[in-house]
Amino acid sequence: MISAFTLVRVSPEKNVHVFEKIKELPMIKEATIVYGEYDIIVKTRTKNMQELNKFIYNVLRKIPQITMTTTMIVASIPGEK
Repeated sequence: MISAFTLVRVSPEKNVHVFEKIKELPMIKEATIVYGEYDIIVKTRTKNMQELNKFIYNVLRKIPQITMTTTMIVASIPGEK
């Protein structure tokens, strides 16, 4: 399994609208609106990198109000096999 966090930048004043869309997507384990350089942080778990790539490029980045994403893949989760 691949765990990743994606930082999402959204068009001004569209963060709640985009958040509502994102949290309904099946790959999303958690989503949070935040302050700062990014507007939303998304946690995903996918079977493999190919599935993560498909999600990022074909689903998440297709939401019109999303202007930028940065994805960080989790190196390891202590205690997980």
